[in-house]
Order: sequence, then C-alpha cells, then structure tokens
Amino acid sequence: MENPLYIGLSRQVTLRRQLSVVANNIANADTPGYKAQRMQFVQHLTDAGSTGPGRDAEIAMVIDRAVIRDTRPGRMESTGDPFDVAILGSGYLVVETESGPRYTRGGHLAIDGESRLVDSNGLPVLGADDRAITVPDSGRNLAIAADGSVSGDLGPIGRLKLVAFDNEAELKPLGGGLLASDQAPREAEGVTLAQGMLESSNVQPILEMTRMIEISRRYQSIQRLLQDEHNRQRDSIGRLAGTSQR
Repeated sequence: MENPLYIGLSRQVTLRRQLSVVANNIANADTPGYKAQRMQFVQHLTDAGSTGPGRDAEIAMVIDRAVIRDTRPGRMESTGDPFDVAILGSGYLVVETESGPRYTRGGHLAIDGESRLVDSNGLPVLGADDRAITVPDSGRNLAIAADGSVSGDLGPIGRLKLVAFDNEAELKPLGGGLLASDQAPREAEGVTLAQGMLESSNVQPILEMTRMIEISRRYQSIQRLLQDEHNRQRDSIGRLAGTSQR
C-alpha cells in the first residue's frame, strides 16, 4: 500500500477510536462520579519502505497509546438522601466483586435483601475491615460521618473504606462506574465524605459535542484526501497502460 493511503487509513482508525471515547463521555454526562476520558497520543515511526528514493526515510505517524481519565472533581449536588455520599478529595470507595475489589466514586448507596450496604450496581461496599457493612433492620436511620463512620439508631455500625492511588489517571474503567487498577491502593489521606450529596460527572457536554463535530470533520477530510489519492493512482495507471499499448 502507498504511504499516503497507509497514513490516512491509520489516522482514520485513530479518529474512530477517539470518537468512541467522546461518545462514551456524552453518554455518561449524567452519571454520578463519572470522570471524562481522554485519548493519549504518541509519535510512531515506521520504515517508509525498502525500495525507491526514500528507502532510508521514516514515516512519522500519531497513534493512540492509551485512554486516560480526567480526574478533576465534578460539581457537588445536594440530594437530601441519607444514602447518598459524595467523596471530597482524591479517594474511592471499595466494593466487592467476583473478580476481587473494585473502586468507585459513585456514592448512591442502598441496602440489599441481605441487609448489606451496596452501591448502585448492587455490589457490597466494604468497610475498613475489608468486610461488607451489614445494617441491622432496627437501625437503618443511617448517619455517615466525614471520616466514613456509619451509625444507626442503635449506635456504630462500621466505617467505609476509602483508598487512594498514586496515579489516578491510569485507573481502568469497567462500566457501571467501577474502576480497576494494577496499582496497590493506599489509605486515603485528607479525604472526607459528605452525606446527602452526590458528585456529578465532570463531563462538559457542550465541549464534548464540539469535539465530536471536530473529529467528524477531520475524518471526512481524510476520506476526501484518500479518495483523491485513489483517483490519482487510478488515472496514473490508466495513462501508463495506454502508453504501453501504443
């Protein structure tokens, strides 16, 4: 494949992935605790080819290296619901899954049929002792203190586990507001909870829509360039074929 076509197609692949990331941001603009995602690009050098006048040259292309999270906090909104908690600072709640602990900033909690405190996915929220927090039937007027201590009508129940990471941007989104990490979590410092509030998504819908339009225009522009290059090569082949027949 000719270099212009190769470069153009590789750029289109990257733009399609970027468009998918932006679309996901827009879809989660109303998801509590959701953090917008951004694509990280790096320069990639490849051999221009082993023949022709540019055989020792390299082609510089941009490829998408990874998707990273924008960790800036979202707006805090008051809900008045005692089962809602907003995390103030760079911390995460820990929930139990079949694949091990996962992390979330989605603070819309509830009590399941087993009297466990769970997140919006129905997953048990872990306490400081790494066990699910069980709320007695007679003590469900919950109070959640700034340090994560949970108490009811009958007194203390437990304390929510709050963790932090050295590199938040590299946490891997799993869907449902859940995150995974290869990093070892550490105890969160300087992080507090606010009961009756939720952190909104930090997605800026108008900005994301603008990005979507820009990406679509770039994709269409490259498509026109590819079509022009295809037509040029076709016409060149046609002229050469006509010359050889004379």
